[in-house]
Amino acid sequence: MWKRTIESSERPRVTVRECRGSLTVQGSSDRQIALAVRDEDGDVNLERAGDMVSFSAPADCTLVCPSGTSLTVERGLGNLRVEDVRGIIDAQVIHGNASLRAVGPASLDEVLGNLTVHGVAGSLTAGGVKGNVRVRGVTERFTLAEAGGNLTAGDVEGGLEAKIVRGNVRLGPPFLPQMTYRVDARGNMTVRVPADASLRLVVRARGKLHSSVPGLDLEGEGGDVRGRLGSGEATLEADVTGNVSLQPVEFEDPFEVGAGFEDLGALIERQVNEALATMASRLEASLGRMDVESATRHVERATDEARRRAERAAEQARLRAERAERRWQRASGREPRPRKAATDEERLRVLRMVEDGKITPEQASELLAVLEGE
Repeated sequence: MWKRTIESSERPRVTVRECRGSLTVQGSSDRQIALAVRDEDGDVNLERAGDMVSFSAPADCTLVCPSGTSLTVERGLGNLRVEDVRGIIDAQVIHGNASLRAVGPASLDEVLGNLTVHGVAGSLTAGGVKGNVRVRGVTERFTLAEAGGNLTAGDVEGGLEAKIVRGNVRLGPPFLPQMTYRVDARGNMTVRVPADASLRLVVRARGKLHSSVPGLDLEGEGGDVRGRLGSGEATLEADVTGNVSLQPVEFEDPFEVGAGFEDLGALIERQVNEALATMASRLEASLGRMDVESATRHVERATDEARRRAERAAEQARLRAERAERRWQRASGREPRPRKAATDEERLRVLRMVEDGKITPEQASELLAVLEGE
């Protein structure tokens, strides 16, 4: 483990020229920059000029820096995770997944995996994302050039423009006055609309369009479907190849970004990364007093425990989402979707999760009940 700590101001500028593994960046209230690289040879190229720090890392690394840091990542060959960094973030090429949480204005040129964002104080700009995009809580405009998978977005206060989404789109409120939300989707689109929204819609759908939003009247015009809710102060424009569903926001809504159960792998990965980053920060001082073999065993044990906790949390999220969806369907008068009986393989998988300690017997009973459609 290679480590280096240097003093800095409250707002340094850090450039990661290349990280050949996964990069975790954590904001801190301390005026110092701490870099830890999982590399026994110490082959780290670190340069400093005043408040500007740049480095290249040959393996996974953890960077703890002041929360006011401006961060540039020129090339990351693994996953990128940034939390509590309030300066400007510029990520150019990320070969894995990218996760941003509680950050300042952010721009990502190219992400070859999934992009998950929760909390941006400023604008968010993403170029090409090969996987899925999940965004919640952007105080200014969110612009997406292209998503190869699905887009899920909510709490985008400054408007939205998604130029190409090759999968499905799900949008949630708020739709704020004077803001425009524009989407081009090659799959289906679902929009959750609050009853008190002031929204004007212009939607072109090659498939079917259905609305269950009270007070929203739709009419066709020149190939488009137009509608207005309230005084129409916000604008939603969509060009959709598939179907469009406009639904009211009611009760415990399973549309929450990150709370669905359709992408449990991404949820597990995010929670494991968060646990590992916290662990790395807490162990930073003690690792210096351990020998390499002892430190490795310690990290492996902590990693296994973090993964088990994350998988348990993922199963609990799955159960909550299933229950919430069924409650919403009953309350709205819709019949729950029929489900085939659980297969022997599904039952065996649940039993193995109990055996491995990932879920409790009580949780297994609930999961089996859901699988059986009870």
